[in-house]
Amino acid sequence: MNVKFANQILQEFSCFDDVSIKTFFGGFSINSKEIMFGWIGKGDLYLRGHSNYRSLFIDSGMQPLSLPTGISMKLLDYYRVDKELFCDRKKLHTIVKMVIECAEYEQNEKNKLKEQRIKELPNMTLSLERLLFSVGIKNIPIFHEIGYLEAYHRIKTKKTSISINILFSLYASLHRRHVASLSQTKKDELKLNYQCFLEKLL
Repeated sequence: MNVKFANQILQEFSCFDDVSIKTFFGGFSINSKEIMFGWIGKGDLYLRGHSNYRSLFIDSGMQPLSLPTGISMKLLDYYRVDKELFCDRKKLHTIVKMVIECAEYEQNEKNKLKEQRIKELPNMTLSLERLLFSVGIKNIPIFHEIGYLEAYHRIKTKKTSISINILFSLYASLHRRHVASLSQTKKDELKLNYQCFLEKLL
C-alpha cells in the first residue's frame, strides 16, 4: 500500500468536512464524515460513481476500479482520476464536492430506510418480518397504520398455525417494548381485544 500517496490525497482534500482515510481492500478508503467517497490504491485515486454523474466519468475516459475476487476480477462503481484531472485542482475539487454530496445523500436515504425497517423494532425476528412483508406490511409507518390486531389477523389468515404469542410480540413491537415485559393481565387484555376485533369483522 502506498501510504505516502494516501496521505497526499488526504492533505489535498483536507478542505472538505471531516476527511479521513482507512485501510480498505488492499488500499485505503477516503471518507467524509465516515462516508466513503473514494478509494486509493497503488498510486491511483478512484472516485465513487453515482447515477447523477456516472456517464460523465465514463465519457471522460475514467476507468472503473477492478479488484480481484478469488479467481476473477470484479468491476466496482469507482472511477480512476487521471493525471489531467489531478493537474486541474479547481475542477478536481468541484467534482469531489459533487461526489461527497451524492454519497452523503445516498447514505442519508439508506439510514431513513433502515429507520423504517420493521426488523429494527424490538422482538422482531427476520422470519416475522418476512411474514409481515408477505401480508403487505413492509415498513414501520405501514405497521403503525395497520395496527397490531389487523397485522396479526392477516398473518393468522395466511398461516393458521401461528401462536398467540405473535400477537403479543406485535403489540410490544409497536410500543417499543420487549414482549417479556408484558404481564399476564396485559396478555389477557390483548386476547380479548383480538376477539372483539374478530367480532367486528362478522
